[in-house]
Amino acid sequence: MIESGQLIKRLREERFLKASDIERLSRSIADTKQNEQYYIAHATLADIEAGSGTSIYKVFSLAIALKIPYTQLLLVFVIDTAETERLGLSAPQSETILEPTDLTETDVSLQLHFDNRVNPKETNLLPGKPEEWGILPSALLKRLQPRRFLYALVGLDDDRMGDIIPPGSLIEIDKEQNKIQEFTWRTLRDRPIYLVWHDNGYSCGWCQQERNDLMLIPHPASSRPIMRLSVRDVSILGRIVHAWCSLQPLPPRMNYPTPGQSRR
Repeated sequence: MIESGQLIKRLREERFLKASDIERLSRSIADTKQNEQYYIAHATLADIEAGSGTSIYKVFSLAIALKIPYTQLLLVFVIDTAETERLGLSAPQSETILEPTDLTETDVSLQLHFDNRVNPKETNLLPGKPEEWGILPSALLKRLQPRRFLYALVGLDDDRMGDIIPPGSLIEIDKEQNKIQEFTWRTLRDRPIYLVWHDNGYSCGWCQQERNDLMLIPHPASSRPIMRLSVRDVSILGRIVHAWCSLQPLPPRMNYPTPGQSRR
């Protein structure tokens, strides 16, 4: 692990970052995520650069501070996330993870194209191949798995999930997790979030079933009301397991669908 520590130190020095800069940035991340494990104290950074192992939380903070892809930094610690997929060892995620675009290695902002049938203000599935969606950083393109997951763009006017999944986010939906899970969650972020199709389009939210009704519950800070839908008229497409924020949609080419128009 000594080589990993030397590499971390070299990357930090190449970016003219002091230990205090890492400490300050990681403190901000820990406060945002309300999890002290993301915090990297000065002494902890010294241990890492001396060759000590560390947690994935601190690797996450280092990736943001050093402005390199998270999965690329994991390789420094001999953790290959692609290998788990090749060996069939990947498991369903237990919570929705929101990543800022700082984790990419490009300065190009993420931009997505819309065809003439899509209103960017509304939440919509993204059809076709990721390469056809618009401008996406290469690191993000490599990470997407369209054979296993569905992808959608949260509408610019869709604040249903508040700061957990902000408007304009690209979301990854695990279609294998399309049944409502009931368990005791500790925080709002632990509670499963689903993408649901209904007669008026797509919506993401927490789900609760009461007999023949499905309650689609928004974030408490959202301006959206709770939706009560008949289970016969909705389809749970899957659980949202990942989101990337700060996406920039390209202007659409007119002809939005009319309200209530079917999109099956």
